Amino acid sequence: GSEMCIRDRGMLHDSKTIIALATAPLAAGVAILRLSGPHALDALNKVSITNSLKPRHAHYCTLKDSLGEEIDQVLVLAFKGPNSFTGEDVVEIHCHGGMAVIEKIMTTLCAHEHVRPAIQGEFSRRAFMNGKMSLLQAEGIADIVASETEAQRKQALTQLKGESTSLFEGWRSDILHMLAHVEAAIDFPDEEIDVLEDAGVRQKIEAMHNTLTSALSNNFGERVRDGFTLSIVGKPNAGKSTLLNLLTGEDTAIVSPIAGTTRDVVEKRLNIAGFPVTIADTAGIRETEDVIEKIGVEKAEARISSADLIIAVIAADDMDLSVLEKVPEHKKDKLLTVFSKKDQSGNVILPKAGVSIFENLTEKTALSAVLKELEAMIQKEYGTHINSQLITRERHRKAAELAVSHLERALSVLKNASDARYSLSDLIAQDLREAAHSIGDITGKTGSEDVLD
Repeated sequence: GSEMCIRDRGMLHDSKTIIALATAPLAAGVAILRLSGPHALDALNKVSITNSLKPRHAHYCTLKDSLGEEIDQVLVLAFKGPNSFTGEDVVEIHCHGGMAVIEKIMTTLCAHEHVRPAIQGEFSRRAFMNGKMSLLQAEGIADIVASETEAQRKQALTQLKGESTSLFEGWRSDILHMLAHVEAAIDFPDEEIDVLEDAGVRQKIEAMHNTLTSALSNNFGERVRDGFTLSIVGKPNAGKSTLLNLLTGEDTAIVSPIAGTTRDVVEKRLNIAGFPVTIADTAGIRETEDVIEKIGVEKAEARISSADLIIAVIAADDMDLSVLEKVPEHKKDKLLTVFSKKDQSGNVILPKAGVSIFENLTEKTALSAVLKELEAMIQKEYGTHINSQLITRERHRKAAELAVSHLERALSVLKNASDARYSLSDLIAQDLREAAHSIGDITGKTGSEDVLD
């Protein structure tokens, strides 16, 4: 394993032309192979007569192996660097999607002394190294390929188009401009406070601090990428599993009139109004002497504190609201209360606090009512913040938090400007450099080799 890592790391920095299958490795009508590097066109010419290849035009031709035997009839497109995805010469071969065809073309082209198979992510890495995209955009490609819902697609496309990169790079540029003013003040040690005040450095740092804090104020971008967590909680036999089955459209959980039939957490991944949501049906919350059921109840209570959204199911025929006491105060605005068993009870007066609905969960019509409220909760809690989808990975969050901490330290130095033990501008300049470096880590301007890998 370690030898493979060392070999791969060396391969990443060679100048060979790389080749890989750009489509899924499945039998299909069409497959696309992509070459990138200085010998892409030469390698193609070794297996087909394509001397008149015109960039960005499709050419119909026949590929042949080293013995002159025909492999397949294909369409070929060429992109001359630097006007290509990677910034190098790129050739795309659109062949028939049989696995034998793909393997034969790969083997034939890799026989060229300057061509080798690409390792995972190498096309995007070359594009990044050649300045064709930022690290954020490269991550956007990975996210749009992996997207399952409409919200994920939109978020990944925004990142891929470079909109997030432009914002972060704009902030980094603003910090560097502040740094220039601070470094100018270093040349006037007796007047540095006046120079800093004239440039409005403190106000600019405070404004940048507020901007970054706003971007970090919620985890909407990360939730869209990784999925929201929704826990269904309630007393035994309140209708939790019935609700889960209604939402999933299948018998995911056991539905039984016997209390305590759900002993563990049952999870299901769903697409709710374009948002990825992982729903957890938990054990009924009650006092019990059953050791196994007690573990289930403990898991259910833990899910309440960790979930992004909570649905509390309360049977309308007994109106026991004790489960609501398990919901922490700071989670109340992320709680939907569903009063179930509408068919087995009279009219119910819904609480004025929070969001609640009264439904018969065995009826399909209840589904639209529940989904409507869930969608509204997601949008209200997560979707209305400025720059709410800039932070899509833990890597971004950590770097932005580090930048905020450096800005806070710079502000602290400014507030203690009368402390003669320190060179004011030198300290602030160092913090601003670190803040700019942290923002650069997000876009890849100052990224480490490990992050690129």
